[in-house]
Amino acid sequence: MTTSSSPAVTSAPSLFVQLRSGRPAAEIYRHTIDIAVRAEQLGFGTIWFATRHFEAHHAALPSVFPFVAAAAQHTTTIRLGTGVVALPFEHPVRLAEDAVVTDTLSGGRLELGVGKGLGFGHSASSYAAFGVPDTGREVLYADRVAALQDILADGRVTDDIVLYPPPGTLRSRIWQSTGNVDTARRAGAAGDGLLPHANSQARADGGVTELVDAYLSCCRGTPRIGSTVTVLPGDSERDSLALLDTDIRLGPAFYPDLPSTSDRRRFLTDNRIRIGSTEQIIERLREDRGHCAATEVLFHIPLAVGHPRYADCLHRVGTEMAPRLDPRPAR
Repeated sequence: MTTSSSPAVTSAPSLFVQLRSGRPAAEIYRHTIDIAVRAEQLGFGTIWFATRHFEAHHAALPSVFPFVAAAAQHTTTIRLGTGVVALPFEHPVRLAEDAVVTDTLSGGRLELGVGKGLGFGHSASSYAAFGVPDTGREVLYADRVAALQDILADGRVTDDIVLYPPPGTLRSRIWQSTGNVDTARRAGAAGDGLLPHANSQARADGGVTELVDAYLSCCRGTPRIGSTVTVLPGDSERDSLALLDTDIRLGPAFYPDLPSTSDRRRFLTDNRIRIGSTEQIIERLREDRGHCAATEVLFHIPLAVGHPRYADCLHRVGTEMAPRLDPRPAR
């Protein structure tokens, strides 16, 4: 395969945080801002906030820009990512305005992740609530991402209407999240970053290598590839399982189908969660081809943000794991 250039490797790890409903929203948001502050202190370069509507899959953050603006007021250097804004539910002009205001408030630290909304029924309520036919998601997304790219590229909504505040360099910080090979190609051709995910309506076989290859085959400029790795570090595999057990007790609604130890093991496998000591997890991640293609590693700790040992896991990732697991240039 021939590519236009080799990916630039980022030096700082990233953190991906899923805000999970169950506790009062204000408490969840405070915990997550505290995590952003701690992640910055630990040297993380970017923190991405998972965004879904109407508690889809127990998510707790339907509107990401006010939250990013709030997090920006408590941090100074860490970049702040939207993970991700579902474009089928957004008007591109209105989205561009929200994004540029948030970017201005953060001092130019916004990383703008966009996508289509999860498949497999996870976004069914969102499509219904916004009156958008799920069958038209691909065409609608393609139209709106193109409009957003154009607006942020020259700062104009029309020949006579100028976007305010000016977008600055925000156009160069768009990332497209997808499990669709064609979308990955278009993201590369547009010069956007790629957040590949294995599971979608378009692609259900569980791999990201084909997505990365498609992106690189069409990539213009310097590739940006974010690989999400889900880790539950402890003193041992047994300790990691104890972390999961505590999370189940704190939020049983998030785990309706885990009555037995065997079900827990299957849950970890199905969700590609690496458990064990730092050494054990690093060894497994080094064998992951998807990680080898990344220019940026997004570490995800699959615990509620209020879990009593979330901070301990974050510390292990930031001080023990990330420094020894730098992303490597893609093939």
